[in-house]
Amino acid sequence: MSKTPKTMTAAEALNHVQSGMTVAFPHLSAEPTALTAALWERADTLGDLTVISGMLLSGYGFLSRPCAKNIRFKTWFLPGTLLRKTAPDVQAEYLPMTWAQTARYLDDSTFDVGLIHVSPADADGYHSFGVCCTAAKGIANSSTYLIAQVNPNMPRTLGDSRIHASQIDALVEAAEPLAEYPNRPLDDIDATIGRQIGDLIPDGAALSLGVGGIPLAAAQALMDRGARDLRFINTFTDPTMALIKAGCATAENPKAHTGDIFGSKDLYDWVADNDAIALASALTTHRPEDFVARKNVVSVNSALEIDLMGQVNAETIGGKQTGSMGGLIDFAVGGQVEGGQFILGLRSQTNKGRPRIVTRLDGDIVSLSRTFVETVVTEFGVADLRGKTVHERALALAEIAHPDDRDALRAHAATLH
Repeated sequence: MSKTPKTMTAAEALNHVQSGMTVAFPHLSAEPTALTAALWERADTLGDLTVISGMLLSGYGFLSRPCAKNIRFKTWFLPGTLLRKTAPDVQAEYLPMTWAQTARYLDDSTFDVGLIHVSPADADGYHSFGVCCTAAKGIANSSTYLIAQVNPNMPRTLGDSRIHASQIDALVEAAEPLAEYPNRPLDDIDATIGRQIGDLIPDGAALSLGVGGIPLAAAQALMDRGARDLRFINTFTDPTMALIKAGCATAENPKAHTGDIFGSKDLYDWVADNDAIALASALTTHRPEDFVARKNVVSVNSALEIDLMGQVNAETIGGKQTGSMGGLIDFAVGGQVEGGQFILGLRSQTNKGRPRIVTRLDGDIVSLSRTFVETVVTEFGVADLRGKTVHERALALAEIAHPDDRDALRAHAATLH
């Protein structure tokens, strides 16, 4: 149904939200912060409001405000494993879904109100989702009433990134800088792990790097090696931009299919109208059939800990749900496709000296079954678990643990058969 959008203030647009409604908006750098700020003000006067989103770089202060009592907050990505200091105790209901499942959920749901963040319209009336496809497109298509923050700082990107003004009910013009994603500086441990991972990634791979110090170090290793003909899927961050600038990517465009772009302002400026980048939903990048079509998908993933069975915890700290799976399971499945690799990189110990290779996982949740875990890398080496018995896998993992932890792990490995 064609609509005629009306331009109004954020407060006027959010007056459409009433008690009992469900409101959804995209995450990371695509959060429409002018609209969400007005939403929290509006929530002060409402009851029984359900709000759905992912990781919020703007923070979770609304959950400490008086409006919190009126909000049921659901999220597909708790921030604890990536932004632990930002939100150590987010009061939310977690949606335990893979990224492909999240995309289907957003497509199949019906939201009373959707909030999105777009570029100004072009001459044909099309806005660009800019830095987000999967969440923004799913929410736009599933919302009964759609409000768009129109921001001149949102880059116009190519690929599956367009929405016509006739699909939008209300436009709110608000110029704000896009939220930047904080990258921590690399240290020697990251660099050591990254170099080993870089050696495992062949030229010509379709590469998913993930987020954090280890993927950043792996990218640096690939540049140092002079990797060639790489293609990129999944998230697009500063390290991926650096790889393309360094000549490590395929000559063909697009070089990357991505559902989320987040990082520095330089990154946001670089992706604008750049035909090297194509926005793409997880329903074209994260499904088993997508991995089969690409064949040689290599993913670099991280975790909080792994036990000697090879079971992975990527979600809980102290037995409490603090993080999320994201694309972990999707790419573990992709690693089973011919030519695929699922690489798990983690530091051998936490900053407080606790082992990350353990005899028993923290809490009761297993994020990833041992069956899918084949290549594990720490600063002390690479454990290739393929074709090994339970006992042999345990010994291989013990050998790449921190030296202080190895004796206890070897002793436990002796009991596993």
